[in-house]
Amino acid sequence: MRPHDKRIKMAMERREDAIEAFKRGRLIEADEAYGEAIQCVEDQGGPGRLGRPRSISGQEHEEQLLADCLSNRAQCILDMAQGKGILPDGTPFSSQFEKKEHFEYFKRQALQQAEECAEKACLVWCDERSLFRLGLARMLTAQTARVEALWVMKEDNNEIMKDAGRCFLKALKSRPNAQTEKMLQEVKDWLAQRDVFTLYPEYV
Repeated sequence: MRPHDKRIKMAMERREDAIEAFKRGRLIEADEAYGEAIQCVEDQGGPGRLGRPRSISGQEHEEQLLADCLSNRAQCILDMAQGKGILPDGTPFSSQFEKKEHFEYFKRQALQQAEECAEKACLVWCDERSLFRLGLARMLTAQTARVEALWVMKEDNNEIMKDAGRCFLKALKSRPNAQTEKMLQEVKDWLAQRDVFTLYPEYV
């Protein structure tokens, strides 16, 4: 078997492992399996590589495989950021955090990682699922930002939420979906409570 075929086979096997783990709620295991699948097909290119993320071969089927793994990994991390799933011993994922602030710190880090994965998926092979997950990561980031602690400026937080709304709009244009429509309305309501009535920057 050629090296290329071995890589693809390994990536697909790890993706299947991840899908099964995700179904069982074992999100950490699924996240790790998706990470290994991504390593099999992503062109690392070294720290100096420029341009969008891509697969090693650049072939369509490998690009789609890479985007799928990135997007699904983003969903795993989003679920963990919301306290879903179980630990290897079967206890709830959120039970590992002794204090609320410990979980909140993890959540901020997880949302950032989920956004990065979803954004890379969109750059490799954009579809409505990746757009939705990118929008959800940004929406949750804006909702949980500690504006009162000056960790993020109020105006900057509004822009993050607007960006989330634009992701949902693009996802809806690609394929209408009730869940995406619901999230878009949630974005608009959140912004309206802050006297913001557009999803676009003021200068547009």
